[in-house]
Amino acid sequence: MGMTVSACNNASDESKNSLLSTGAKIGSGAVEGSIAEFSKAIKLDSSSAKVYVGRAAVKYASGDNKGVITDLTKAIELNPKSATAYSARATAKFSEGDIPGAVADVISAGKIVVFSSFSKDSGN
Repeated sequence: MGMTVSACNNASDESKNSLLSTGAKIGSGAVEGSIAEFSKAIKLDSSSAKVYVGRAAVKYASGDNKGVITDLTKAIELNPKSATAYSARATAKFSEGDIPGAVADVISAGKIVVFSSFSKDSGN
């Protein structure tokens, strides 16, 4: 059962456009603010791979694939066993047209997942 909610059905086109524009500005400001907060955290502690992954996620939402790749490359340097960083970087590389790089990252992520599952099983 789907439900659609719209508060603008009887608003003029100009009003609807203004509302959409305001929403886009708020969204853009939230993205910029989030990136700034992650950047502050990185300045305080540049050894956290998770912070670079977080900033990369926000950059991806804003369409900054090159920034995503840069941040995830740093995250991988800090934590080479992060399947999340490799798979996310693969997505950004694919979006940028770097198919061989994307495939290499998917393979790296797959290896990490497989080897980590073997190491968990060997502990039993």
